[in-house]
Amino acid sequence: MDTPPPPPPNYNPPPPPGYTAYDNPASVPQKTNGLSVASLVLSLVGVIPCFWGLQVPGLLGVIFGLIGRRQIARSNGTQKGKGLATAGLVIGVILLVVFAVLWAYIAFSGDCEFDGGTLSCET
Repeated sequence: MDTPPPPPPNYNPPPPPGYTAYDNPASVPQKTNGLSVASLVLSLVGVIPCFWGLQVPGLLGVIFGLIGRRQIARSNGTQKGKGLATAGLVIGVILLVVFAVLWAYIAFSGDCEFDGGTLSCET
């Protein structure tokens, strides 16, 4: 009976099942934080003109962005999406500022009147 040839000199046998080599730690797959995605989506929905009267999506985008950033910071690198949360937060804040300025103008300018459910402004 013939013996098998010896392995090549640089042959490294595979590690046993369930073993991770010291120089190659098992990487934990990163999952995108859902609230950061929701923050960006809601803030972008707030740009649609039908939401300019009452900016609920922008407000929710800011809230979800803050919570999402906090969750990502506490996840120890297992979640990603900090940029999405930041973008949703910034867009939401801009929308809320524009919303507040718009309603302050309507309330204090004297050019706009609210008459029986209809808002009319003179230019």
